[in-house]
Amino acid sequence: MALNRGFDTYKQESQEYIAGIDSAHGRIKILFDTFIQNLDNQIEKHPKTDFLSLGKCLNVLTILSDSLNTSEGGELAENLLELYDYSRRTLREYLETKEVKKLEEVYSIITKLSEGWDGIDESKK
Repeated sequence: MALNRGFDTYKQESQEYIAGIDSAHGRIKILFDTFIQNLDNQIEKHPKTDFLSLGKCLNVLTILSDSLNTSEGGELAENLLELYDYSRRTLREYLETKEVKKLEEVYSIITKLSEGWDGIDESKK
């Protein structure tokens, strides 16, 4: 009995931990949140490089880019692809220059995209 209760508690906590993963919209939101959290980490550690956080940011940008359907998404998908590519290049430039303004610029871009994404969440309507 105690084992079953423990297992049920684990399942419930596990489901709460991955809230949003059950929808495409939620998965993209998780990616934006992961990016913002990790870029925050890097900005806090500036001028030291947090390679783990920067690596996660670059991975998120790759996943976001790969998730776009440019044939059906048209101009919007192309514009997002360009923003993700620009952000990726800017993060790599930061590694060479250590200019915190590059991190802040990318942070601004992704934060605005994340806020826009929140605005189209169908589950909140």
